[in-house]
Amino acid sequence: MGVAQAFAPYTQDDRFDTLAKRVAAFWWGVQDQELVWSLSLARTVSPDPIADKLYLTHATEDLRYMREVKEWGYRLAVDYAGGKGSGQRRRSLVESYRPDWGHNAARDGMAMALWPELREGVPGLGKRAEQYGCGKQAYQRVRDEVMRQTGDLIAGFRLDLAEALEERYSADFRHRWEMVTGRAWR
Repeated sequence: MGVAQAFAPYTQDDRFDTLAKRVAAFWWGVQDQELVWSLSLARTVSPDPIADKLYLTHATEDLRYMREVKEWGYRLAVDYAGGKGSGQRRRSLVESYRPDWGHNAARDGMAMALWPELREGVPGLGKRAEQYGCGKQAYQRVRDEVMRQTGDLIAGFRLDLAEALEERYSADFRHRWEMVTGRAWR
C-alpha cells in the first residue's frame, strides 16, 4: 500500500492533482509519449537539476531518488546555516549548527514539503530539540528553509511541466529555454 492509498490525497489545484496522477501512471507503466516530451522540456528549463527528482518523488511516491534528494537537502542545510554575506564579513545564520541535528532537520523539512498530507507525523520542534540537544529556533530555521526551497522547486517544476503539456509557455519559460539552448524561441 502506497502513501497516497493510506492517506487522503492533498490537493491545492485540481489541474495539478490531475497532472500528478498522470505522471504517477506514466511512472508506473502507462505509455504517454506527450508526457515524456513535456518532462524532457521541463527538465531542460529547470533552474536546479534536483527539481525534477523532487517533483517525481512527490508525484509518484517512488523513493529511488532519495539518496540524491537527501544529499541535496543536507548541502542546503549546511549552506543555509553557514551564513550570510561573503568573504570576511560572512556570519553564521545558525550558530549552533551540527550535522547530526542539521541532517535530521533537512529530512523533516523535505518530508513536510514532499508529502504535506503526512505533516502531522513529523515530530514537533520541542521533541526534536530535546532529542538532539539543540535549540528549537535553530532546528526550526533549518527545517523551514529546507521545506521552503523544496516546496518552491516542486511547484516550479510542476508549473513548467503543466506549461509544456498545455503548450502555453510563459515569457520566463521561453527565456530559460533560450538561455539553456542558445537558440531563439521558435
